[in-house]
Amino acid sequence: MSHVAGRSTNEQLIESGDHVMLTRWFSAVALTIFVYDTAITLEEEMRFIWPKRWSLIKFCVYCNRLLCLGFLALNATQIGPFQLALSNRFCSVFFPMSGWMAYASFAMCNWILLARTNALLSRMKFFLIGLNTLYVLAYISTGGLVVDATFGLQGKMFRSNIFHACAISQLPRLMPYLWIPPMTFETTMFILTVWRVYGNVKLTTSLGSNLWAVWFRDGVWYYLVIIVLRGTNLSSWLVLPAAYSFSGLFVLWAVMSVSVTRLQINLSKSVDLGSRGRWCES
Repeated sequence: MSHVAGRSTNEQLIESGDHVMLTRWFSAVALTIFVYDTAITLEEEMRFIWPKRWSLIKFCVYCNRLLCLGFLALNATQIGPFQLALSNRFCSVFFPMSGWMAYASFAMCNWILLARTNALLSRMKFFLIGLNTLYVLAYISTGGLVVDATFGLQGKMFRSNIFHACAISQLPRLMPYLWIPPMTFETTMFILTVWRVYGNVKLTTSLGSNLWAVWFRDGVWYYLVIIVLRGTNLSSWLVLPAAYSFSGLFVLWAVMSVSVTRLQINLSKSVDLGSRGRWCES
C-alpha cells in the first residue's frame, strides 16, 4: 500500500512539474507576442490611431491593452528569475481576478469588432438587431459561467511550495463551457461580415474596393486564428487535467489584444489612403 501511495504521489509531482513548466513557457510566449507586436506596430499606431479623437472604441482598445499587459506581467512573476514570494491568498485572488479581467477584455475586443460589423449591417435592421442581441446574450451567459467558476474554484487554488507557483486541483464542472458563447457569437459575426464584405466588393470598384479588401482579409485571418485558439482552450479544458487548463488563456488574450489593435490600424490606414486618393483625383 505504501508503495502504491508513494508511486501515486510521485506521479502527481511529475504531472505538477510538467504543468508548471508548460504554464511558464506559455506565459513567456504570450508576453513575447504582446511586447514584440506592440513594438513593431508602434510607428503606425502613432500615425493612424494616436491623432484620432477619443471615442469609446479608442478607449476600449487601450483599456484592453492595459488589462492584458498588466495581467501578462503579473503572470510572468512565476517565470524563472522573476518569481515572487507567492502565497495561498495571492493565488486564490489571482486566478478569479485573471478570469474576470480576461472576460472584460474579451468582451471589449468583441464589442470593437461588433461596432465594425454594425457599420456593414446598418441598412439591414433584422441582422443588426439579431447580432447585437446575440452579443449581449453571449456575454451575459459567459458572465454567469464566470460567476459559477469563481465560487467553484474556492478552496481549489493554492500555492505549490515545491514549484513556487499557483496551481488548481480541480476545475468546476461548468467551467470549460465558458468558451462556447463567445465562439458562437464570433462565428455568427464572421459569417455576416464575409457575406456583406463580399457583396460590397462585387458592387464596388473604386475607393471602397481597397477598404472592403482590407476588411475581408483582416476579418478572415482574425477569425481563423482566434477560433483555433478558442477551440484549443476548450479542448484542453474538457480533456486535459485541471493543471493544464490555464496554459493557453494568456496566449489567446495576447493574440486578441494585438489583433484588435492591428485591425484598427489597418482600417484607419485604408480609410486615410483612400481619402488621399480621392483628394488627388479631385
